[in-house]
Amino acid sequence: MKVGAVLSPVPDIGLVLEAARVADESGLDAVGLWDHYHSQQPEWGYVAGWATLGAIVATTEHVRVVPMVINSLHYELGTIAKESSMLALASGGRFELGIGAGDWPASFEAWGRPFPGSADRLAMLDETVASLRKIWSGEPVTFKGKHVDLSGAICTPAPAVAPRVVVGAGGSKRTMLEAIGYADEVNIYEDLALIEMAHRLAESAPSHPAVSVFMDWSMMQWPADPEVRIGRLSAAGVDRVFVGIGGPNMPARIASLAGMASRG
Repeated sequence: MKVGAVLSPVPDIGLVLEAARVADESGLDAVGLWDHYHSQQPEWGYVAGWATLGAIVATTEHVRVVPMVINSLHYELGTIAKESSMLALASGGRFELGIGAGDWPASFEAWGRPFPGSADRLAMLDETVASLRKIWSGEPVTFKGKHVDLSGAICTPAPAVAPRVVVGAGGSKRTMLEAIGYADEVNIYEDLALIEMAHRLAESAPSHPAVSVFMDWSMMQWPADPEVRIGRLSAAGVDRVFVGIGGPNMPARIASLAGMASRG
């Protein structure tokens, strides 16, 4: 089973870049960040955003860069298309688009942004991914959907290989059911029943998407039995696990995760 580290929530960009370099050198499969521009309290800062992902790409050589996950409601489609294309090219194909339908309604209220209902958010995510797959070809794209309306849209230079799309479903069965039909990988929470359901659905889906799990061990949440938790997911057939490790001791936590990955 592959292991990735999510370097959030941390306010120190220097620490995030140091941790990414350690992950690169230690052989972890991936690193990523949460995607929040709103901080609930002034002292609760989040290092995030496209610029930070670009800095991680520039300071690493091997580790895959997979945001956990881009909030699709934060950005215009053209912004996601351009930024993902540039990150795919700059990383030599190491960038994967982790993306979700959007959550945390209070953050949208704080910035005066609308927060659509779940049905609209899921439909928007579906159309966003479908149109991105066309846009990444570098050819003119016309797409007529309920939420996405393109008429000859072009985004070049195009990535040599289209990024893998990892859809964050969390604990939502509805999102998982929708995403299983179009994602390359579906990311869910650490729930063995949900994992079993995801595997059944993935096996019957034409594209057979991978199944990954996100666990938040950030700050003071590092468990007493990390190897047992990782081993349980490996035994359940999970393809990849992303562990949130945000905190002042991220490099040490990365070394611990790398040791578990090598034994797994």
